[in-house]
Amino acid sequence: MSFAFLKSYRLRHRGQYQRVAQMPTRLVGHHIIIEYRQSRYPQSRLGVTVSRHHGNAVRRNRFKRIVKEAYRLSRHLLKDGIDIIVKPRQLAHVAKMQDISQELILFLASTPHV
Repeated sequence: MSFAFLKSYRLRHRGQYQRVAQMPTRLVGHHIIIEYRQSRYPQSRLGVTVSRHHGNAVRRNRFKRIVKEAYRLSRHLLKDGIDIIVKPRQLAHVAKMQDISQELILFLASTPHV
């Protein structure tokens, strides 16, 4: 089992984000909002969006690093073939990686579609 975060595990183009945003299943937690949708690709892919509303570049990039690391370490627990977009909530700036990882695993592992 590899814990690498390859390009094939990422949503990389605007159209890929828009496809998930058209008809997503949305899950709202204390620190993050998760939108996901079935994909035609064999592996799950992650996208992270953070607007300027959530702070300066340092704060936004910290959130993105935490989400990517949480996904990288918990990817083996998720079902393949879904595209996931993670967005921060107001409390995201105080969240630790364990908090975000727990929400990501809890929501995606407990849903019947994933």
